[in-house]
Amino acid sequence: MPYRGEKRSGGTRTLGLVDLLGIDVIVLGGPFFTDDVAEFYLDEIGRAVNEFPTARRLRRVEVEASVLSAESAAVGAASTLFHATFAPWPRGRDRA
Repeated sequence: MPYRGEKRSGGTRTLGLVDLLGIDVIVLGGPFFTDDVAEFYLDEIGRAVNEFPTARRLRRVEVEASVLSAESAAVGAASTLFHATFAPWPRGRDRA
């Protein structure tokens, strides 16, 4: 079981991303996100991103466990690459 300090650190870092990027849904997963630690992190990160963000009155951030388990990191990386390739791009700007 992770220590409370690790749990808070994960919540604080996730909160920074929520405030910076305006994220509405956080999906946790990967090879080290096992059943014995899932509830531990889901609770802490859910609490952190919904009690302390700048825009907490505008939206609620959902925190969920991935259904992909160990493959979630690879799928997330691939979707990021494809998003950069296929997402709409403003006219007059070159993709770098």
